[in-house]
Amino acid sequence: MDLLAFAKNIADRVEAQSARAKVPVAVCVIDIHGNTILKHRMSGAPAFSIELSERKAYTSALVGLRTADLFPLVQPGQELFPLMGLSGGRFCSMGGGAPLTSEGQLVAGVGVSGGTVEQDVSILESALVEPVVVRAAVGGGRALTRRS
Repeated sequence: MDLLAFAKNIADRVEAQSARAKVPVAVCVIDIHGNTILKHRMSGAPAFSIELSERKAYTSALVGLRTADLFPLVQPGQELFPLMGLSGGRFCSMGGGAPLTSEGQLVAGVGVSGGTVEQDVSILESALVEPVVVRAAVGGGRALTRRS
């Protein structure tokens, strides 16, 4: 699977949705090993948005959950509360991150930042409505989807 082609497709979708919403954002895709595949910040997106998008992608890729779904699980007194202090603070529970799967397997995480949390979630969810199909170099293709 060509994760870079996949990441570019996701970034294009996010950029299109953010243009419709008139909210410039940053998008990041990170593989399940924590390696950055793509970082992209639109003109006008806040400077800090690239770091937040990376943290959201990292969290979704390594934990396998939407960051919005993780938020209640990391509050004081909850089992995953210590998670936010691990990995030098790279984990993030702000909405706008989603895990991505291929053939039922977690392959990456995507993070979006630049608007309010609600705007980031809306832009990301809109961008991921349809499965992403990445064509292999020699025929065929695989559908990559977000994990619900």
